[in-house]
Amino acid sequence: MILAQVDRPAPPAVATPAGADSGDHWLDKVWSSLARMRDDAIEFIPNFLTAIILFAIGIAISLLISRAVRLVMRQGGIDALCDKVGVSRILRQAGIKAPLSQIVCKGLFWVLVLMFLMSAAESLGLPQISEPLRGLVAFLPKVITALIIAMAGLVVSDLVRGLVATGAARLGLDYGPGLAGVLRVFILIVVLTIAVGTLGVDTTLIRHAVEILLLAVAIAGALALGLGMKPLAQNIVSGVYARDLYPAGTEVSLGLGETARPPARVVAVGPITTRLEIEGGGYLVVPNSTLVSEVVSASPPEE
Repeated sequence: MILAQVDRPAPPAVATPAGADSGDHWLDKVWSSLARMRDDAIEFIPNFLTAIILFAIGIAISLLISRAVRLVMRQGGIDALCDKVGVSRILRQAGIKAPLSQIVCKGLFWVLVLMFLMSAAESLGLPQISEPLRGLVAFLPKVITALIIAMAGLVVSDLVRGLVATGAARLGLDYGPGLAGVLRVFILIVVLTIAVGTLGVDTTLIRHAVEILLLAVAIAGALALGLGMKPLAQNIVSGVYARDLYPAGTEVSLGLGETARPPARVVAVGPITTRLEIEGGGYLVVPNSTLVSEVVSASPPEE
């Protein structure tokens, strides 16, 4: 008996909701994100605590070191020395009433704090904070050097101004204070240019400006000196001729006619002026150029 094989139809497939796969995928993403946040928090918290402890220890060490340095400076008489050389007076003029030891102490404290803060930021893996702090700490030695140079320049400029003013006063020069002020400004310009150069700033423009200013001052001084010494040079040269023309004892009369002066006797022809003896026992001092440029009536000296 032969049985015919009959193909039966397959059972209908059960339809899966369209949003089921996407919902499971979204939940996986959420759980994975939360897991990463948990792992990051577990890794960050020890680093954060380490950074906090390191920074706290750094503040304590910075405070101890700064106080020790201030104590050493005070015991070493640094503040008294600053009072003697004029540093304290310059600081007071700048509105700083604190002694130098206190200023150095505070500056050292904050430098050390910045260094420990940089280390704390590196332990947290924050280059956005540690790199700028590293650059600032590397720049601080240049700033300190520039401040030392500027302070030394201020002290030297005040010392030079005092010496020049005192010397000019002893010589009876009225322009002594002005000359002292000019020298002080010149020294300050040179010192500040050097101080700015130590900061890594290009001082070419400042240097050229100073050179032009000094050249202008030199030219103005040369012109003023030349114009001011013109009569002096004229009298000196005229004295050479007057000594040959009018030896001592010569009787001279300046001018002609009604403008003629009373006769006088030459006593001596000096480098710049000539001394004449007039009637009555008095003396008349005239520039040497007068004896050469004006009309002079002369009688030879009596033998």
